[in-house]
Amino acid sequence: MGGVIALLLTSCQAVSDHQRLQTFILGTWEVKYIMGLPVIDSSHATLNFSEDNKVTGNNSCNNFFGKYSVEGNKVKLIHASVGSTKMMCIEALMRQANLVENVILLVTTAEIKAGRLNLFDYEGKSLLILSRV
Repeated sequence: MGGVIALLLTSCQAVSDHQRLQTFILGTWEVKYIMGLPVIDSSHATLNFSEDNKVTGNNSCNNFFGKYSVEGNKVKLIHASVGSTKMMCIEALMRQANLVENVILLVTTAEIKAGRLNLFDYEGKSLLILSRV
C-alpha cells in the first residue's frame, strides 16, 4: 500500500501559507458523494485530520488510520503508514467501503466550494465530496 496522495486545495481565497491550510483541514469531514453518487444513508464514511498529523476515518465499514503532512498548499497522505480494521459488513456497505478505499488512492487535487471539500483525480474527475461534521 505504498505511495503518496497529494491534495492541492484551492478556493476563491488562495491559501497562502502552511498554517492556514493546516488549520483549515483540521477536524472531521463526512463523505457525501463518491464519484458523483450519494453515499448510502447512515454509512458514516469520514476523514478526520488531527493536529498531530494523524488521519483517521471510516470507509463505510472499517476504520482506518495513518499520517498526513502539509507542505505549502498540499496535503499528503502517506499510504505506507495507513492501516485499517477488517470487519465484515452488509454487502452494500462493503462495496461502498471498497470504492472509498480505491478512489482515495486516485485523489490528486481538491477544491473548497460552498463549504464542502471536493476531491478530484489528475484529470479533474470528481471522486469524493465531503462536508464538515
